[in-house]
Amino acid sequence: MFDLAFLLAPTFATFAIGILLRKLGVLDTVAIDSLFKIIYNLALPALLLSVLPFVSLEPGMLFLPLSAIIIIMLSAGGAAVSGRLLHLENKTEGVLFAGSIIMNLGFVVPFVKSFYGDEGLARLFVFDLPNSLSAYTIAYGFACRGNGAGSLAIARKIALSPPVWALMAGLFLNLASHRPGPIEAGIINSLSALAVPLLLLALGASARFAKVRMKDIIAGIGVRMVLGLAAGFLLADLFNLRGLDRAILIIAASAPAGFNTLTFAAIENLDRDYAASLVTTSMLLSLLLIPILLTIL
Repeated sequence: MFDLAFLLAPTFATFAIGILLRKLGVLDTVAIDSLFKIIYNLALPALLLSVLPFVSLEPGMLFLPLSAIIIIMLSAGGAAVSGRLLHLENKTEGVLFAGSIIMNLGFVVPFVKSFYGDEGLARLFVFDLPNSLSAYTIAYGFACRGNGAGSLAIARKIALSPPVWALMAGLFLNLASHRPGPIEAGIINSLSALAVPLLLLALGASARFAKVRMKDIIAGIGVRMVLGLAAGFLLADLFNLRGLDRAILIIAASAPAGFNTLTFAAIENLDRDYAASLVTTSMLLSLLLIPILLTIL
């Protein structure tokens, strides 16, 4: 247990520093947005390229993206049922739907990297592919709704996404048994080292609560994390996953609400207070849940 605390202490500390920097005014909304842009366009692609060409890809990993698709579908159904039972307004129901089906796997990255290393990260990235695609679909379903450009906009966004390009390139290099040279690897590793600390600072600085109905928060947490966790265990048993594959599936399935929920709320003028509270509450609960899962899996 002490070893786990030692491994995760930097993760908790950096997240807390992000909260503190926001409170002190060092990081404002513009600065936080800039951090996320650097992560998305530079640090995360570098992290993908620093991991995928060097790890061993196994047939069992194919069940990870399949499991992600099933979890997304189950979460969508759970969100739809919860929205009707709670008689939510459209603006709030949209947030519940987005926050429930999109897993914030960026929040999981520091824990997986600290505890499982590159082999764990590779599996997490493979699991994340359907999750990322669903995020784009939802984002542009909101942003392009009614203008007839939805499908084209989604395809264009995916085609131009730096993380998707990095994922495909990393998998290609791995399958071709080609590794970056010493100079290229040094540059990639230097940039990839920025990903985890910048991500934790940005997520910590983004955490905030607003006054919303507690039962709405419970519904979002229930669908995203409780239903996701249960589905993760069931799918791991169904596909007979063991070891690292099983651990990554279960941890990823119970990830907090996707941070893009806040972006969607801004794009479509949805319930921003609910979005902020749902994302923040689920992240804080994950700070407790993920170490427990790391201990028992």
